[in-house]
Amino acid sequence: LSEFMRFENMRERQSNIELLRIIAMIGIVMHHFCVHGSFTFTPDITVNKIFLQFFSLFGKVGVAAFVIITGYFMINAKFKLHKFAKLVGQIWFYSLAMLGVALVLGLDTVTSTNIIKSLLPIGAMSWFGQNFLVLYLLTPFINPIIHRLQQNYLRLLLLIGLVIWFLTPTILNLFPQLPHTTFGFKHIFSFVYFYTIGAYIRLYGESITQKTGVIVTSIGLAGSTLGIILVDILAMINPIYVTQTLYFSLKDYGVFLLTIGLGAFILFLKSNIAYRSWINTVAATTFGIYLIHDNGLFARYMWDHIFYTYQYYDSLLLPIYAVCVVAIVFVVGMSIDYLRIQFLEKPLMQHITPILEQGQEWVQRHLD
Repeated sequence: LSEFMRFENMRERQSNIELLRIIAMIGIVMHHFCVHGSFTFTPDITVNKIFLQFFSLFGKVGVAAFVIITGYFMINAKFKLHKFAKLVGQIWFYSLAMLGVALVLGLDTVTSTNIIKSLLPIGAMSWFGQNFLVLYLLTPFINPIIHRLQQNYLRLLLLIGLVIWFLTPTILNLFPQLPHTTFGFKHIFSFVYFYTIGAYIRLYGESITQKTGVIVTSIGLAGSTLGIILVDILAMINPIYVTQTLYFSLKDYGVFLLTIGLGAFILFLKSNIAYRSWINTVAATTFGIYLIHDNGLFARYMWDHIFYTYQYYDSLLLPIYAVCVVAIVFVVGMSIDYLRIQFLEKPLMQHITPILEQGQEWVQRHLD
């Protein structure tokens, strides 16, 4: 995400992980193009349908990668009050800014309930922002638990979570005739799970190699590809499966999406990409890009009335248009957040950080 997530020295913040943040955010925007694009899918197999199925694949992958990165860097870090304030400030800024945009445009999403949600500094109009905020607050309690668990118990816990919350639902929820089951799975649980994966790799993953990343990523891609083929065949046999067209990229966090995200993290972690200032600068804006383009007040309007994505479902230009739209969303969001960082966040944090550091001692005293 942005600067508040990077707590280690420059050696550990080489541009390999920063580049992964950028690629992950691009994947998330690609995913949103497909799932928020109001496309009307049909049982027949078309080039554009297959394109959207694969183009949408990397949204949940990106989210998993982001939070795994957080776990990797945060497991040995202390809770910092000024970094928490920076996170709240960024989330709140875009919550208020997008409320202003929605008011100016006269959007019907501006209800009394949504106005109250937008005015609160808790990221209520961004599920990702809100859950990440909660995760950050929980890190002083999660970290000691992870450190105290023996490696074999932690590995067993991750394996049980994989089977219960990822593998089993991926199989059972494929069939619309069966009741949807999540085993109590919620977004914050997934964030804690992804965080724990990153922490495990940091603590015990010295023997993991880049080849492992290739294997894990390949398993995820192969499983997703076979799943998409299966869904398309089932839809031709029984039209009820049309509702599952984006199943392997949309429904909760499938086991294959998790493996792709994990594999990608390992690949980039073990890559030797030296520090590049432009990569790190762009990566620092990725969280802002998310908060801007997926705000609950604005997202539907953007996809339906600015980009008119649904009108391109039968167009030969869909793949080219999709790439262009994703590039526009990313570049515009990046530019806005870069300006926010330079002209608002940095000057403001210079003034309030010394004050917050005074309270840090009190916080640390109660956490230790």
